[in-house]
Amino acid sequence: MITRSRELTYRLLRWSEQYTKVDMLYLAHGGFWAIVGQIVSSLSVLAVSVLLARYLNQDQYGQYKYVLSLVSLLSIASLSGLSTSVLQSAARGFDGALPEGFRISLRWSILMFAGALAIGGYYLLQGNFLLGVGMLVGGCLAPFIASANLYSPFLAAKKDFARQTIYMIGAVMLLPSAALIATAFLTHDPLAVVLAYFISNAAGALFFYYRTLKAYRAERGQKDPGMLTYSKHLSFMGILGGVASNLDQILLFQFVGPAQLAVYNFATGIPDQLKGPLKNLDGMLQARFASHLSANIRNSMRNKSLLLLAFGIVSSAVYIPLAPYLFEMLFPRYMNAVPYSQFYALYLLSLPFIPSMSYLTSKRLIKEQYIDGVISHTSKILFTLIGVVGWGLWGLIVAVVAARFAGGLSSYTLYRIASRRNPGEYNEDNA
Repeated sequence: MITRSRELTYRLLRWSEQYTKVDMLYLAHGGFWAIVGQIVSSLSVLAVSVLLARYLNQDQYGQYKYVLSLVSLLSIASLSGLSTSVLQSAARGFDGALPEGFRISLRWSILMFAGALAIGGYYLLQGNFLLGVGMLVGGCLAPFIASANLYSPFLAAKKDFARQTIYMIGAVMLLPSAALIATAFLTHDPLAVVLAYFISNAAGALFFYYRTLKAYRAERGQKDPGMLTYSKHLSFMGILGGVASNLDQILLFQFVGPAQLAVYNFATGIPDQLKGPLKNLDGMLQARFASHLSANIRNSMRNKSLLLLAFGIVSSAVYIPLAPYLFEMLFPRYMNAVPYSQFYALYLLSLPFIPSMSYLTSKRLIKEQYIDGVISHTSKILFTLIGVVGWGLWGLIVAVVAARFAGGLSSYTLYRIASRRNPGEYNEDNA
């Protein structure tokens, strides 16, 4: 009975490909595990958010998020592009990319260590124990977390979505969530919550990194001689991205205060979870595009974008009217975040641009990625600066949504130009 059911499912997926022009079997295999991971992720995030909203006031929660944003901002001083580079190298058969990437990542994190020590020392001298100790601990553990988490793109490149999802559930969701929930239950001290976050994430990432090494015997795998060079390009391109990704949190904290930062995080939290099933999509597409010619990719790109557009329309249309009821049930102390959250959900309409971004990365089109990064990240930084300084939280919400569309249009335009010029085959000279 199970065999007949599987055979029927296989035939239905293959039959649907004549209309979707998408490898539905590959999408279903990876998508199933992405959905499983997202269900667990959403439940974990929800449990942690509800508990922190109950036990931490808005100022305390804002301080907690501010420390995480500062540590994340410091990551621009490290080789942040290694994640994508490891995925690209492993997809081409270089299994040694994982341990080599781990070692390179730690070596290139020295500036991040130094920055964390400087900022942490400054806050301690100012008498701010929370930010001082939080920065010292976070800055020391974050490089190990980032280096060990390279197992995830490695498994995505191997199309081992089941193992990737199970490991991510343990390392990124269950262990940190349990640590945060237990800490918040025992103490309302935001510093304790910050320490629990970094320590639990480091422990989980390192454990599953070593399990991945053992499973694939990656220590003995062949190294990609072009990986470091490509990582440097991606990391340099990622400097603007790192600033753009964290500038909103830091500006809100500095100009409006920690309470508004807390409101902003709850306003964006649920809409960000709605795109959860698509979190692994970029990695799946990169692994797929890396071994296909551009002509073949173009034939299915429109269908992929239309499917994502339909997902975005349905998700935003369902969420916007339900938002007040969800907040009343889950976050009653943050009802003032509802209108911000409803408007922010409109960013889901920019999801159709994801395949275009994946194409540029998978083909290692460095010039196009530089142009795309400058346009998308610069627009977000400018929109954010103008929005926060001029109109506070409302200005930021509008700026973030506008920047998503600006960046997406940039990626799509560059994809259209490059896909007609580039044959799609990997060229070592372009790395």
